[in-house]
Amino acid sequence: LTQAAAEQHGIDLDVKVNDMHEWLSGCTYALTAAWSKMLIDKKTDFIVGAHLFGHSGEELIHIFGLAMKHGITASAIRDFIYGFPTFSADIKSML
Repeated sequence: LTQAAAEQHGIDLDVKVNDMHEWLSGCTYALTAAWSKMLIDKKTDFIVGAHLFGHSGEELIHIFGLAMKHGITASAIRDFIYGFPTFSADIKSML
């Protein structure tokens, strides 16, 4: 879901935008661009939109898709223990 579509549906959003190219994971791969935007329903804590750009975004997006499909809250995804150093460990900071 895009931010505009969520707002049209009257969803009160917590929008988290991250420029991640200087994060450790981004520096490891010498990224010049890495970015995320997470849309979280403030009322339910459900992730209603996830947008990723950069190395491993094509893999990480599936975690957010799983959360959205099965009603897993942003807090539950954030509080999960991820291996480090991995790109999935960045999920804690994205949310």
